[in-house]
Amino acid sequence: MKPEEKERLLKLLGERLNVLKKQSNRSYRELALRCDLDFADIKKYEEGKKDIQFSTIIELSKAYGVNPKKIFDIDFGIDFGDIENHT
Repeated sequence: MKPEEKERLLKLLGERLNVLKKQSNRSYRELALRCDLDFADIKKYEEGKKDIQFSTIIELSKAYGVNPKKIFDIDFGIDFGDIENHT
């Protein structure tokens, strides 16, 4: 993946996380208390400044109080072609 594409996708994910934060009505510190992440890292994820591992998605789901699939409710702007018909 090209660096520009990775940056764009991280920003999209960050925007989604920010929406979930607003919906949760919690501060960064409150979110951090609900999971095993530092509040400063949560902020970096929301700003699209830090790449995310699978385990982090699970922790963020705990923080926001949502199923992990809600985090990925994003229009990635990618043509995934016929992937859905091959699963």
